Amino acid sequence: MKKKLFLYIMLALIVAIIIIVAIFLVGKKTQAPSGSNQSLVTSNQQAAISGQQAISNNQQTIGNNNQQLINSNQQIQNPGQTIDPIAGALGRITKKPFGIFITPKTSPVQPERFQGYHSGSDLETTSNEQDTNVSVVALCDGKLLEKKMASGYGGVAVQACTLDGQSVTIVYGRLRLGSISAKIGDKLKAGYFLGNLGTGFSSESDGERRHLHLAIHKGSNINILGYVGSKSQLSEWLDPVKYLN
Repeated sequence: MKKKLFLYIMLALIVAIIIIVAIFLVGKKTQAPSGSNQSLVTSNQQAAISGQQAISNNQQTIGNNNQQLINSNQQIQNPGQTIDPIAGALGRITKKPFGIFITPKTSPVQPERFQGYHSGSDLETTSNEQDTNVSVVALCDGKLLEKKMASGYGGVAVQACTLDGQSVTIVYGRLRLGSISAKIGDKLKAGYFLGNLGTGFSSESDGERRHLHLAIHKGSNINILGYVGSKSQLSEWLDPVKYLN
């Protein structure tokens, strides 16, 4: 009897151990997929976040490009826009700026044959530009009024423009007259090729060094005076520096 009871107890223990082991294995298998699924979900979420960031960055880039294009178009369509007649114009004004009083003795350019208050700004050329074509373009939008040879300039061109709401004439002095293809009356856009600078110390520049005399006279009347006799007369002219970039 005792032997049978002992066998029953042993059998019950074995069955219990088997059940516990089975439950443990089933639980482990159940947890394993759960961890994989969690990793997969996390990866998917990270991918989704990265995708959203990429879309956001693309939208921002497109927006910036569109804004730049709009700004560019606005600048092109701006009727008051001016363009330097020669590249780096501001840095070229090194000898005779607007309003300087010149005499043959005090002039920064020697020898000097003129005297008075300078009505424009001289844009100098470099040593590397003496034997090559130096292009001059229109400062602003406007009609070509005159092109001719004139004492003190050699070749000179005059253009009508509107700057800051007022009518002005632009004087381009010391040009090679034969390089100006536009005809009197032609409407020139800012940046339009006007002509080439004349050769230095030749009839094209009236015997002067190679440079561009740029002047802006108020009103619609043509006035190509390079110098005026008094400071009060300078009020009839504008400083070109204001319209250079």
